[in-house]
Amino acid sequence: MFKRNIQEVIGDFVPLIRKFSYKNIYRRVCLNDAGRRLTPQRKLSYFVLNILDHCNLRCKGCDHFAAIAEERFVSPDDIKKDLRRMSEILKGDVARIGVMGGEPLLHPQLKEILINTRLFFPGTIIHLVTNGILLLKQDEEFWRICHNHKIVIVNTKYPINLDYEAMKQTSAAHDVMFEHYNQTGEITKTSYKIPLDIKGSQNPGKSFSGCFHANNLPLLMEGKLYSCTIAPNVRHFNKRFGTRMELEEGDYLDIHRVRKASELLRFLSRPKPFCRYCDVGKRSYGLEWQRSKQDISEWIA
Repeated sequence: MFKRNIQEVIGDFVPLIRKFSYKNIYRRVCLNDAGRRLTPQRKLSYFVLNILDHCNLRCKGCDHFAAIAEERFVSPDDIKKDLRRMSEILKGDVARIGVMGGEPLLHPQLKEILINTRLFFPGTIIHLVTNGILLLKQDEEFWRICHNHKIVIVNTKYPINLDYEAMKQTSAAHDVMFEHYNQTGEITKTSYKIPLDIKGSQNPGKSFSGCFHANNLPLLMEGKLYSCTIAPNVRHFNKRFGTRMELEEGDYLDIHRVRKASELLRFLSRPKPFCRYCDVGKRSYGLEWQRSKQDISEWIA
């Protein structure tokens, strides 16, 4: 009798065990993540401030396409205008801003850009996202501005020959916050491949709901807000390889026509026409970091 009761009790738990198998847990996490991406944020948590296109490191498969971009700097006047308008829309309330490109330390007016970013977002965490190659070559004015305006230097620690300890010490000596991006201070930097479907045959809704950029990493550049870093920068890929993955009006938001933050947040939570060019199902992660050979195979399956 006792043995039979135990078996009955165990039997009652079998459906529950199956329900929480690894496969089902993974499915539930994906579903929850998809739901989050399709749900407007209560307030904007983050946006990328794109200040230039090119880079001095050129990582393989870069999702900003900085490895194949020609040298181009965004005008500080345009950046200031965009920051002012974003501040008006959001009432200065966004948790974080990432100043990057491209490699931001290449921009000759970076100091002015940092000052204006703080001017329009006084309570926001401002990250200067850099590979660090030029960091120890910055002058005292740069360090003073970073200190006075509470700029956090966020360095991606690549497996290249740089004195990362000196970066930390120099930052500390100037009382400037320094941190490594995404645990690269503890683990070796890896890479990922985000393959494009040049024919644009993917389901936009499926691509959006499965994309880590979606409703998470919007990019601001020259009066327009994009829901990811890929769409606004694919022009570099098109120019390099002769493809025609073109953006439509629904792929971006003209911030100078937006009246309320709710419009902006709703835009970021909706699939975009450009999502048809992203083959999310074939993405791969944890790859060995390498410098780009500027070959098309780095961005297609």
